[in-house]
Amino acid sequence: MRRTIAVLTGATVAALMVPALVTAAPASAQTAKTAQAAKTDPVSALKRQFRTHRGVKLTENTKIVGAGKKQRAIFTRRNGVLEFGRSGLVASDLTTTFNLPTQDGEFKGLFTPSRTISLKNVSYTSGGFFADSMPEGKKWLRVRDGGLVLVSPVQQIISTVEPGTLKATLAHTGARRPGGTWDGTRTTVHSGTITLGELFKVSPSVRAMLGAKPTGRSATLPVTWKIYIGSDRLVRRVVSSYTESTRGLNSTELTYVNDTRYTGWGTKVTVKAPPAGQVADFDELTVGADQPDDPIRELLAN
Repeated sequence: MRRTIAVLTGATVAALMVPALVTAAPASAQTAKTAQAAKTDPVSALKRQFRTHRGVKLTENTKIVGAGKKQRAIFTRRNGVLEFGRSGLVASDLTTTFNLPTQDGEFKGLFTPSRTISLKNVSYTSGGFFADSMPEGKKWLRVRDGGLVLVSPVQQIISTVEPGTLKATLAHTGARRPGGTWDGTRTTVHSGTITLGELFKVSPSVRAMLGAKPTGRSATLPVTWKIYIGSDRLVRRVVSSYTESTRGLNSTELTYVNDTRYTGWGTKVTVKAPPAGQVADFDELTVGADQPDDPIRELLAN
């Protein structure tokens, strides 16, 4: 499963009432009914957050556990902000750090902290895997793509800032219960299971993560989840888990547990690209031939 991750619509409506329309009782009743329905719908609540230079703060913890006698684990943490526009997510500024079982030998330096700024069709990463391969005077690696790109080896597989993903996931709700207080609001936790194939159909970030449509056993891979929804119907926390297996000469099994927290909905956000003079492209890098293609899997398999 390729993990160049990404990540990865709404409108504001104002109603103007004039005395001549006060007698239109049926229309007013219907408007009130629609407004009330929107208040109880998490997808509509999300879309109301899609305003220019507004966004939400994100903190995400990921645990990756390798099967076997050693039971080695990698812990990652991402935090930063997501910026919305009128049609949804348009930019992000996120920092990723690692807590590894070991940083000795060939893996030392591969998992250094990194910061990624993502805008439409391009992302910029400072630090991380390619920090030692940057040309002199350059700090940011530019990656171009057809969509919003978040360069990170891991990410929450259920992106609840995507309306289609949120709707499809909640349609698989199997249970509801009180979820405690998060971001200052009481929540209800919805839980269930959705397959990787179903997520691929609805989620732009999952399509960017995988690169190709999952088939066979991969398509039916179950992803268990919990979504904590506040009294304002906005998502405050998402926890997901799935286990990925490979079979071959170096068979491995990795379990991913992602815990994402959203705080400060409506925060003012303006994400900008780094200075042009500090940016380099891939063809300017000098990358060692011995660098592993998938350092996470190789580290946990050893």
